[in-house]
Amino acid sequence: MRLQSIHYVENRNNEQEWELEDLMLGSINLIVGKNSSGKSRTLNVISALANCLTRLRPLPGSSTFDFKFQHEGNSYEYFLDIVEQNVVSEKLQIDGEVFLNRGEGGVGVIKAEQMNNSEFRFQTPTNELAATFRRDSIQHSFLEPLHEWASTLRHYHFGSSLGKDSLTVLLPAGPRVDDRDENAVVGIFRDGKKEFPTEFVDTIISDMARIDYHLERVEISPPISIRFQGLPGEAVGLSVKEKDLPGLTDQYSMSQGMYRVLSLLIHVNYFQLKKTATCVLVDDIGEGLDFDRSCRLIELLREKAQKSNIQIILSSNDRFIMNQVPLEEWSVLKRRGNHVWVKNYTNSREKFEDFKFTGLSNFSFLEMDVINEPS
Repeated sequence: MRLQSIHYVENRNNEQEWELEDLMLGSINLIVGKNSSGKSRTLNVISALANCLTRLRPLPGSSTFDFKFQHEGNSYEYFLDIVEQNVVSEKLQIDGEVFLNRGEGGVGVIKAEQMNNSEFRFQTPTNELAATFRRDSIQHSFLEPLHEWASTLRHYHFGSSLGKDSLTVLLPAGPRVDDRDENAVVGIFRDGKKEFPTEFVDTIISDMARIDYHLERVEISPPISIRFQGLPGEAVGLSVKEKDLPGLTDQYSMSQGMYRVLSLLIHVNYFQLKKTATCVLVDDIGEGLDFDRSCRLIELLREKAQKSNIQIILSSNDRFIMNQVPLEEWSVLKRRGNHVWVKNYTNSREKFEDFKFTGLSNFSFLEMDVINEPS
């Protein structure tokens, strides 16, 4: 299932209102815009709906989601209106036909496939999504693609620590690591090495070399630069053996940029080998990297997305990143007050095409404010 478009409103009709108008998405997407235009917030909106559908987070305060998807040649539209953490409207349409429709008080109708798609009335608690509460792969299999998309979405904040400041105590009888947790990199590395003994680590080392980090080994070990006592087990973290250094470099001693790349590639290669993720969000991609490594990382991620058919949605205002990603994959956010609109090849093709003839860099497209008004 692939996300095609988003329209979102938060806190409608009050002073905290914020609206994102019709963001159209393709296979590979770079969301750009000046500071405070809503880049990170946009990725958070996508992640928020996935979290609601998987019950990872409580329902948000007051939000209206209108998301459109493509799945096996069919068009899905999922509409959800929440007021003060209670669902007041929820609808799922497939190719224009309503399969789920629920209103205030949790009362609605849903089609049952084993009953010749007859409609049945139901009532769901107002603090629950009917798409989740009524999930049934026999009677309502049309809900499954929505849940698969939500459960396989991954969201990474490249400008954050990504687990660098945390060690892990790996207990043999401990719970399985949640591979959706961007900070659980040590546990994910352990699982990846167990499930794919040679391919996983070899691919990470090869990918790191493409970013100009040349490693001989990646492993889990106690940190060298810091010690802990009184824990129920041994505290461990990531360590690497760099080709031009005689000893190990633990995660505390790694540069922030090097660690971020290593952490992201551990996640990406794990879900690629498991064939789990379908949509990957990376906020502030390239943050903390130099020009050359930023470009190399973007090239690698775009290549991985193309080979594995994963939808990738990146955000950045870094000129190096912008110059590396074709304008056809851009979505430019423009904000006026609490309203954000989007310009891209879908709705502003002429402006994008005309700019190509200037011979200027992609970054100049944003810097010169070529897209300056909503249509």
